[in-house]
Amino acid sequence: MSVRQTDRAFGLTFAVVFTIIGGLIWWITANLAYWPFIVAAVFAILALAVPGVLLPLNRLWSWFGGKLGHINNKLVLGLFYILFMIPFGLVMRLIGRDPMARKIGGEQESYWQQPARQLDRDTLRDMY
Repeated sequence: MSVRQTDRAFGLTFAVVFTIIGGLIWWITANLAYWPFIVAAVFAILALAVPGVLLPLNRLWSWFGGKLGHINNKLVLGLFYILFMIPFGLVMRLIGRDPMARKIGGEQESYWQQPARQLDRDTLRDMY
């Protein structure tokens, strides 16, 4: 996608977004707000006529979206860890489950565990 197409898509997307905002305001309050439709019309006209004018706004919005995505990523992953991984690990410890077999035994000669199935040459012939 060229820069011109990206700017055009950006302008048309914002025109649709502001049209939806205007429709929601009208639907919720039963009063027609003109400003979202005017902003949508300006974005649509600029996107169709001179999309290059929208380049600074497009770059600013992309920068803001990147920062917002970074914050959102940390927040979602942190909440996932706190809400799912920590309780799951605590429950596994409480019931004594150790899937990685990390317990150290006093009289073991080796910690090697035999694999469940042995591989032969026929299984490795056509791997991909």
